[in-house]
Amino acid sequence: MKIWQGLIAGILVGVVIFLIPAVWAAELSPYHARYDVTRGNSHYGEAVRTLSYADGRYELYTETEITWLFLSDRRRYWSEFQFNNQLIDSLRFRYKRSGTGASKEFNGRFSWAEKQLINLANERAMNVDINQYRVDAAASLEQLRYDLQQGKESFRYLVIDEKGQPDELVYQRHGLEELVLPYGTVSAIKVSRVRENSKRETDYWFAPELGFVLVKMQQRENAKEVATLLLVGVD
Repeated sequence: MKIWQGLIAGILVGVVIFLIPAVWAAELSPYHARYDVTRGNSHYGEAVRTLSYADGRYELYTETEITWLFLSDRRRYWSEFQFNNQLIDSLRFRYKRSGTGASKEFNGRFSWAEKQLINLANERAMNVDINQYRVDAAASLEQLRYDLQQGKESFRYLVIDEKGQPDELVYQRHGLEELVLPYGTVSAIKVSRVRENSKRETDYWFAPELGFVLVKMQQRENAKEVATLLLVGVD
């Protein structure tokens, strides 16, 4: 059970600079991506990540479902946000975990008029400064996706995690790598999560030829693979 925790949180919530063709210079492009979750040669489960756009707002949905022996774990994340001046401002988000063990859920709304994060379970304001922590953790991966298109090399995001608590995510960009995936062979930019004093390592790969969609993610602990996310298809 423990080996899944960091991987799924990473999903929900993953140094070559090159010229970006004009087709990639647009704002965040919608997509629907499907993934296999594996460990070694074993199939653990499936995941999806969908970004849609309508009426000036983006909606992000992610889901990961894993089964292993008699254990199961399903995690879903809904995020609604606006994208202005190259920055994401979250509007509301919901996280739900079910399966073996205790179920967990958080439902929050960013009240920009009142400068508060509201816990919708009790309509109470959380003790967090949303002027600094402007984006939920799942949506921050879309900010990373966009910032990669701008040629940035290092990234730091102040986010609200799936529990409604403030957190900091730091990443470092590496070079292009050729990946052989269930989807096919693609060239992708590798990005690593930067953690201090941690045995966990998380790497992400984003493919420019697919609109910088996440195509692979891998988590390791003590240098051993915990689980890997691999792109199967994208629309």
